[in-house]
Amino acid sequence: MRFTDYLSEDCISPDLRVQDKAGVLHELAGLLAARTKAPRQMLEEQLAARERISSTAIGEGVAIPHCRFDRLRQITACVAVDPQGVDFGARDGRPVRLFVTLASPTHAPGTHLSVLARIAALLRDARLRQALVEAGSPAAIRALLVQAEDAYLASQAPRHDVSQHASGP
Repeated sequence: MRFTDYLSEDCISPDLRVQDKAGVLHELAGLLAARTKAPRQMLEEQLAARERISSTAIGEGVAIPHCRFDRLRQITACVAVDPQGVDFGARDGRPVRLFVTLASPTHAPGTHLSVLARIAALLRDARLRQALVEAGSPAAIRALLVQAEDAYLASQAPRHDVSQHASGP
């Protein structure tokens, strides 16, 4: 399972310009609706309902809004960058500039959680976060995320320590 398999360039907005959390959710729902053909208003309502439970802003200028929606056939991700940042209720009080959003069918809760965990793991890297904010195009943002995920997966692969298997003289 790769997070970037669920992210297409048409679901990336490198220059989001909104004033508040409601505006962000509206734009993110629009990106998701265009890709999934699900009703924008319903996606927006699902994202807002999740935000009412607790903010999906994880700090360091990042939020991962997400929802599960019964009308979806497959998991879909989108990314938006707001260069100025938006107050999204982050615990660290910092404005959010990077939004990575996930919408999943209700029948895939395990995969939904796995993809959320992968997104959070990738976005721990401050250099990646900064590069994504500065990227400027959907292709560049997607390429950075693919590269980061490739590196992450390589770091998680089982390692064979040759020194343990070497026979001594």
